[in-house]
Amino acid sequence: YIISYNEIIVGKSTLAEAGQNPSLVHLRIAIGSTGLLQTCAGSLINSRWILTTASCLNNVRFIWIRYGALEVISPELVTESSTVRINPNYNAQTGENNLALISINRNVESSDNIAPVSLADADGDLPEAANFCAYGQEGEAPGERLSCINVDLSVGEDGSIVADSEDGEASRFDIGAPLIVDGVQYGILVSSEGDGAGSEYLFIVFYNLFKTYSIFKSLYI
Repeated sequence: YIISYNEIIVGKSTLAEAGQNPSLVHLRIAIGSTGLLQTCAGSLINSRWILTTASCLNNVRFIWIRYGALEVISPELVTESSTVRINPNYNAQTGENNLALISINRNVESSDNIAPVSLADADGDLPEAANFCAYGQEGEAPGERLSCINVDLSVGEDGSIVADSEDGEASRFDIGAPLIVDGVQYGILVSSEGDGAGSEYLFIVFYNLFKTYSIFKSLYI
């Protein structure tokens, strides 16, 4: 997996509605001793854990997690954490096994706008299409409003899920965002490539990497 970056979700994107993405979380991450901030996304997989990418959490010092946030400035809930679990098999050079968990410092109660997501079965089939939601970017800054685009799905030669769309593109601030269809998460955004006319989003494929994820999960959850 080669990590590259692109533009804001634009074009034919639509603003997300309340309750449409109850497991999606916005991550603001303080890096190392510098305190510099970066933005990623993740998914609530149970009341105490967030699933995201290992590449988002390199040299992390502190994380603010926003839940139920149609707008970043007005989330339904905010928690804080400094406890992460990086996949021990993660390879930063190749992007292999790009998975990580964030431990939440309290039990998160479900509501209409906050709820954990189910993960795809190891032998499940990949849907043909999805509605992918993320915050994108505004200029060179992270986006502040949750928007969604329609994407067509296929499996790439390396096993990644490739999502093609003419509706818009993701951004570097959306890394870790979940690919969810009918309440089931099939992948995580790890990179974005596109020419504006037919963008490609690469996701970790859960049904191909599910054994790896299950072993990783069993170490910590």
